Amino acid sequence: MIHPDDHDPDRTQLLAADEAPAREGDLPRGTCLGRYRIDALLGRGGMGEVYRAEQLEPVRRTVALKLLRGQALDARRKAHFEIERQVLAQMRHPAIAQIHDADTTADGHPFFAMEYIDGQPLTVFCESRGLPLDERLRLFIEICEGVQHAHQKGVIHRDLKPGNLLVDDTDGRPRPRIIDFGIATAAERAGTREIAGTPDYMSPEQADGDQALLDTRSDVYSLGVVLSELLTGQRPLARGETHTAHGQTLRLPSAQLRTLAPGEAERLARAQGKRLPSLRRVLRSELDWVVARAMQHDRNQRYPTAAALAEDLRCFLAGRPLLAVPSSRRYVWRKFASRHRAGIAAAAVALCALLGGLGLSLHGLMQARAQRALAEQRSGQLERVAAFQQSLLEEIDVEGMGVRLGQEFRQQVARNAPQLEGPAEQVLAKVSMADLARSLMETSVLARAEQAIERDFADQPALAADLREASGRVHEALGLYAGAERAQAAVVDWRVSALGPHDPATLRARRARAEALRQLSRYDQSRAELEAALADATGLPGDDETRALIEYDLAEVQGLQGDLPGAVAARRLLLERLEASRGPDDRLVLRIKSGLAMQMARSGDLPEARALLEEVLAIRRRTLGDEHADTVASMSALATAMAMQGDLVPAVELQRTVVAVQARRLGSEHPDTLGARGNLANMLSDRGDTAEAVSEAAAVADARRRVLGEEHPITLRGLLNLASLRARLDDFDGALPLEEQVLRARTRLLGPEHPDTLFVALNHAMTLTRAGQLSRALSQFGEAMPRALAVLGTKHPQYQLGMVAWGHALRDAGDLAGAAAQLRSALALREQFQPAGSFQVVDTAWTLIGVLRERGAAGRAEADALQARVVAPLLSADPSRLDPRQQRLREAISEALAADAGRLAKRG
Repeated sequence: MIHPDDHDPDRTQLLAADEAPAREGDLPRGTCLGRYRIDALLGRGGMGEVYRAEQLEPVRRTVALKLLRGQALDARRKAHFEIERQVLAQMRHPAIAQIHDADTTADGHPFFAMEYIDGQPLTVFCESRGLPLDERLRLFIEICEGVQHAHQKGVIHRDLKPGNLLVDDTDGRPRPRIIDFGIATAAERAGTREIAGTPDYMSPEQADGDQALLDTRSDVYSLGVVLSELLTGQRPLARGETHTAHGQTLRLPSAQLRTLAPGEAERLARAQGKRLPSLRRVLRSELDWVVARAMQHDRNQRYPTAAALAEDLRCFLAGRPLLAVPSSRRYVWRKFASRHRAGIAAAAVALCALLGGLGLSLHGLMQARAQRALAEQRSGQLERVAAFQQSLLEEIDVEGMGVRLGQEFRQQVARNAPQLEGPAEQVLAKVSMADLARSLMETSVLARAEQAIERDFADQPALAADLREASGRVHEALGLYAGAERAQAAVVDWRVSALGPHDPATLRARRARAEALRQLSRYDQSRAELEAALADATGLPGDDETRALIEYDLAEVQGLQGDLPGAVAARRLLLERLEASRGPDDRLVLRIKSGLAMQMARSGDLPEARALLEEVLAIRRRTLGDEHADTVASMSALATAMAMQGDLVPAVELQRTVVAVQARRLGSEHPDTLGARGNLANMLSDRGDTAEAVSEAAAVADARRRVLGEEHPITLRGLLNLASLRARLDDFDGALPLEEQVLRARTRLLGPEHPDTLFVALNHAMTLTRAGQLSRALSQFGEAMPRALAVLGTKHPQYQLGMVAWGHALRDAGDLAGAAAQLRSALALREQFQPAGSFQVVDTAWTLIGVLRERGAAGRAEADALQARVVAPLLSADPSRLDPRQQRLREAISEALAADAGRLAKRG
């Protein structure tokens, strides 16, 4: 239960859930806001109310729901609110209460659904438990770490105070949680007249109301106020401040302590595990300086980050000198002596015993100890710096950076050229700020980080390897695969030599390097790396995640090299082993199942693949929600399977959702976004929206040339898609040269037997047929189809499509007997592997019927029987139950039959 803090001037009064008196406008128990059902009122204030609520789907859990009652959001504020919702959802830190959701009510009022914390405000918790000073500071350090995490994501809290810093017991250990992240900002977006935040905890620039001046140092100021209250039980009072020409001088904690009644001051000192003189001395000598620096009126004089504030408090707990305290020899010596009391006492006894004869030796011993202590201190500092840099690299958020770039651009225009706000918005609508951020990261941050690792950590190879590993992960996340491979290769080399090939850290590095090689399409090298890693991982348990992921990636490369049956078999065995030990809802099991389904779909097993993907998506929606990255990946996979089966209406809608999310998260030209856009173009074309499909495919092809290079396999795939779409518009002059370019490149890079080479060879033959170049088309089919049969097999959709297309070419060339034979074989395969009545089956049958009737009396009986068995059910079906391709085929057949009937009537 959240308890009220009598000393907190928060304008939201927190109430016990069973004691909150109802007021007009309060939401009664049982009211539903979206997927949340109100349970009880927890508190209210000027900005709105806080309720305990029950989330009903996709998971059931208790949440704290904060409803902001200010002005309803207009369209522009809703857009800002949506951006903030996405940014807030990315924060993941043990000290931050998770914001599960943010939305608006039907009448436009925003609300946040947050993790429900059964705890007390920080100051109340520390006082009620009588926590010693050191334990209070450790809790406060955890809070600073959570604030730092949010700042790295581009989020400023704006309302840090004890009421928003709750502490609960987790496994018998107090754990702090920061709540209400971003809600002050949302209140401003909602147009409330109140200044967002709590006055007694506001920085001077925040209290002045100029939001352009707010940055992370405003939160540092608020943390300083909280720290002062934690130390003395009182906030620094405004009436205790003095004003100068340069700012304000606060009444610091030691001075605050002197204002307390003697009995109250003694009680406070005992609660913190100290005598009153000792507490005064600690405050005056060190912690006063920490509070003073955090609460400097000039923000440039404060701690630059919450992490820096936390580091000074760690130094205090470890007995090391603080950055906030003015440096002096006396201070440094005193800190050294406090850390080495036992050693100094022993040295003093020895000095007294040995007198002057050992004075010189003792002096040398003390010098050696001082040097060793300094070396230990520097080593510890170096490790912390390295860990801090590594966390910065790993938590880079390109989406958040892009959002901040856009916001800063708008603010600069509004301040300096307001007459250009309209044109500026038009420019921003066409520019991907995430793409700009990604480019800046590569040139201005990652390249310099690599140089710094090489220069500054040459004598710390273990730390250098960790930093390079983090750099490699960032490169990969940004789509910079060459840089990722280079960084991970260096990590592998060092860990193999230092830790050995069987160490889990070595195995993870080898897998990361193999992934980068795969993204670069260097499949042989990737497979060799994975096979070596798997051989070294055989000592791990069968359900170990590192070992399982190595096997999973190995099957992926195996499939990319053309061995789809072997890849499917390998993943099926892996899934059976893991599901038996981990259970069906396990995250790793779901990943393996989804990957297996996609390989099965590429192998032609579409019904089973779709069933697996629907199962995975249902579990992820239930456990993770619709917006989680894993859920979005499942949506994309299922959309692809739906499209492959001809179920195009839901497939296109799912894929549009995927494209929108990927563009927002990664930028419109990130390789993953381009892949989603390419898939959407194919689905649009299959649905008949060819013009939109060509436009999208052309944009994707141009972007891939810029991002990946002219002959990257993904670039070639985009060119092939564009060529196919142009061919559908009968633009053969534009289509055929692109196909020939792709075919030459794939034959050279992959070999003539590779599935990707065969796909483009068959597509090229089909385009030649449609262009009327029948001699070249038949020659191309004659070369490609035997290889396709050997590599793909008869159940593969691409082989079946090749059979149908070869039949078309033979018919157009006048070989009706050969065309009929090919089309009979194609129809038998499609009826064996496709659903009855599907577009593929009926279209093949109708083509064969046309060929048979062209042959005259010899084929008429077979044609009539085939029409009655396969085509007639489509013509009599309910049109509303047909997909777009079936509907178009039905219309075409009906028109052809009507035309034939008209000709017969005229003859009669």
